[in-house]
Amino acid sequence: MHDAYKGAMNNIGRSAEPNPELVECAIVELLYIAQRQGITPADFIQLLDSGMRISDFLRAMAPFTNADHTMDSDFS
Repeated sequence: MHDAYKGAMNNIGRSAEPNPELVECAIVELLYIAQRQGITPADFIQLLDSGMRISDFLRAMAPFTNADHTMDSDFS
């Protein structure tokens, strides 16, 4: 336990490089979620450029990510 704590403490302040494959998968998933709601990749990038955080986007999309409908559906 002490060694794990010491290792964690040694990494504080260091930025870890993200796994490129994980980043690619995350981007693809974000674009897929956006596309299912009618948001083009260009529109999604514009949202990010305008200051929207990815966490806010995901929170807004949460009711729809596990459903088989889009915002345009009649929910019947």
